[in-house]
Amino acid sequence: MVALAALALPAWTGGCSGTGTVEAPKAELVAGEGSPGFLDRMSSQTEVSENDAMRGILMLLDGSDTAKTFADRVSALRQRGVVANHWDCKAARPIARGRLAYMLYQACKVPGGVVLTLTGPSGRYCLRELQYCGIMDSGSMFGSVTGLQYVTALTRADVYMETGKVPETMNPVGGR
Repeated sequence: MVALAALALPAWTGGCSGTGTVEAPKAELVAGEGSPGFLDRMSSQTEVSENDAMRGILMLLDGSDTAKTFADRVSALRQRGVVANHWDCKAARPIARGRLAYMLYQACKVPGGVVLTLTGPSGRYCLRELQYCGIMDSGSMFGSVTGLQYVTALTRADVYMETGKVPETMNPVGGR
């Protein structure tokens, strides 16, 4: 029974049973766009693409995104363990909340609770942990992320990386 659960765990938790392919590897974004312009553009989007989401994560980690293409972004984030090697990545696909949570959890190096420690990071449990920390708002791990939700999560993640907590004024849960 335990072996069967272990085999099914990736499908239940990450929603990713892919082989790590990258669709539209040469997809590009606005050249020369700095953080203020990027955040302004993102805030009005109805959905955030995986390409844009990964650009924001690189900006969070490095202060800028020097990647020229989507494949470069995926590669850079895979090398850091922020993007799982088995994920199928598609530049134009809207980022799912669970996938974004996984990337932010890995990027921010949030100390996980008991379940994350025992099972390792997954979209479901990373989202729960980031909701508890106040970095992400409530919602389903399969739902897409609006631009405003994305900018809010990036801002809270940046504060968390600097201070180790999300201030009560930014956190509906009350900070951690």
